[in-house]
Amino acid sequence: MIAAQIRRRIDDGELKPGDRVPSIRKIEVEWQVAHATATKALSILRAEGLVEGIAGSGTVVAGGPGDRVARGNPRERIVRAAIEIADADGLDAVSMRAIADRLHGAAMSIYHHVKGRSELVVLMAETALAGVVPVDDAPHGRSRLESAAQSLWRAYRRHPWLARLGLDALRSVSPMVEYKEYVKCELIGRGADPVAVLRYHLLLHGLVRGLVANLFGEESASGASWWFDGEEKDLANEADDIFALGLRGLLDGLASGRVNKAKGRETR
Repeated sequence: MIAAQIRRRIDDGELKPGDRVPSIRKIEVEWQVAHATATKALSILRAEGLVEGIAGSGTVVAGGPGDRVARGNPRERIVRAAIEIADADGLDAVSMRAIADRLHGAAMSIYHHVKGRSELVVLMAETALAGVVPVDDAPHGRSRLESAAQSLWRAYRRHPWLARLGLDALRSVSPMVEYKEYVKCELIGRGADPVAVLRYHLLLHGLVRGLVANLFGEESASGASWWFDGEEKDLANEADDIFALGLRGLLDGLASGRVNKAKGRETR
């Protein structure tokens, strides 16, 4: 098992805290396995707490005196501070000045570690979405797709500002690349063609992003309190139930076998 071999390298001290572990691509080449298998190996190690994703550095061995989060690696501290600001006040509140104030430093010093705001937002997304690919040994099918969607939902709920970023902005964010491949493999396993894979990927991501934007985003109604049939409803308190309802509808459609569409008509 790939995860067991990398785990042994860590236990034997061959890989020390802070050292980079083999990337997905390197695992594919070294072990001659598919992308999904390589992704799963790193996901297992990440779930065990043996490795962690570090913005701009890839996946490294976690813990120990070399733990960069605990020690406060400058780049990592900048990204963490930016996420804290965005979580509290929204993405527009993130600026080099605001980060410098939070870290009690000079704004210009931030540029020694991050080129600009665009790069910073990507690094923020990398960190916020780390571990979004679930570890699930269940057979291919509905349960694994459900697990993936729920994992993405939890990440977006923790960091509502992610809803400001479209798929194009996330295309180079490695956890989303892993998530996309995970979903793609599950859909192909259910007989989906490339068009159907794209369609369901957009629907699953759109469900998560849309609900978070409407219920928790910066443009949402105050407290997501809307009038419905004469009664004030705090829909934010029902967010998980609303998400579960939407996800169930999407997965029921997939389970029905009406996955692909040809010449404008759905086919089984």
